[in-house]
Amino acid sequence: MVSIDNMQARVLYLTINPNRASTTIPTEGWISKLAPKGLQPVLATSTVGDFSKWVEEQGHPCYTLGMTAPAWSGPWASYKSFLRLCRIVQRHQIQLIHCNEQNVYPMGAYVSRAMKKPIVVSVHFTMERGFCAWAFGKRVPDRVIFVSEANLRNCFPGMEGVVESSRFEVINNGIDTHKNRPDEALRRLFREEHNLGDAVALGVACALRPRKQIEHLIKAVGFVSGDVRVFVAGAAVAGDEVYADELIAMSKNLLGSRVTFLGHQQDLRPLLNGLDLFVNTSQEEACSISVIESLAHGCPVVGYPSKSVDCQILPGGGEITPQDDIPALAECIQRWSTDRNLRKQTSANARQIATSKFDMLGNCEQVWKIYEDVLQSGARASYPDR
Repeated sequence: MVSIDNMQARVLYLTINPNRASTTIPTEGWISKLAPKGLQPVLATSTVGDFSKWVEEQGHPCYTLGMTAPAWSGPWASYKSFLRLCRIVQRHQIQLIHCNEQNVYPMGAYVSRAMKKPIVVSVHFTMERGFCAWAFGKRVPDRVIFVSEANLRNCFPGMEGVVESSRFEVINNGIDTHKNRPDEALRRLFREEHNLGDAVALGVACALRPRKQIEHLIKAVGFVSGDVRVFVAGAAVAGDEVYADELIAMSKNLLGSRVTFLGHQQDLRPLLNGLDLFVNTSQEEACSISVIESLAHGCPVVGYPSKSVDCQILPGGGEITPQDDIPALAECIQRWSTDRNLRKQTSANARQIATSKFDMLGNCEQVWKIYEDVLQSGARASYPDR
């Protein structure tokens, strides 16, 4: 049995997300809430960013190195990163490796196997059969954390027969619902800053990338009558700059001053308090953080199911329209924009959904239980003969 020193868990987190957003929101919560219980986190990240800086500010070790798994035909740099990670495991007496995204699991699996340490992976996107067989075929994870029931359901065909379902766990993405809550002062300030008056404010917060399909929102609002304004919080990610530029140009051409691009926002609370309606047009979400944040602020959510958003907001937190049906989305936005009572009645339901299903404190306890089970069971690597 592995000693965990009165439940002091020394965990190495691997991530490719440099930002304090998306996949690192839950991780930040785990570090904040579980460090007092005995979590001793060490971070290895592929890129320096706000998240790694925050981890260092909390007094935890942080390293920057490549996360590409070594291969015979690959660059020598990947082997150097692998060896460096092994030394990090030794230096900090790491007991467990947690891959924050499935993308970094292949590298984590090499380190886990070499150092004989258990490994956990969080899944934030649908994994196809080919990826699952390649990533998990030589080192089966001790636990696979799916960020929603829908996420597990969508990934199951790819995982079946590769990883035993007994290793599956569902832990919804979570946020601090005490910090993220309705605030009339923030709402008033946002609406005054943007001269909204009695206008209905619609919005979305996400990276400006093709799979988010923000152009669907813009086109739908083009069919909507009345005093409706659109706010988009987010910036382009590397490789999607052309899409972002074309999106902004198209939006300004179609809606003119009715649309405002806010750029990346470190704090979304002013926006989400100022909005009357959050609109989701994504192709796919595993468990959308921005949808959860909207619900927590009492902002109803409408839009596409996106494989999991329907499970997040229904029943009572908004309305789902057929995927990629822009006319249906426009009709939905028109109805919600003109029905103030509907928005008001839904606001309390939205807040209740967030606090009951997506509060960070409960989710942290689930993660801590997984660490406890894996370490106390003395879980060892599984090496299937494939």
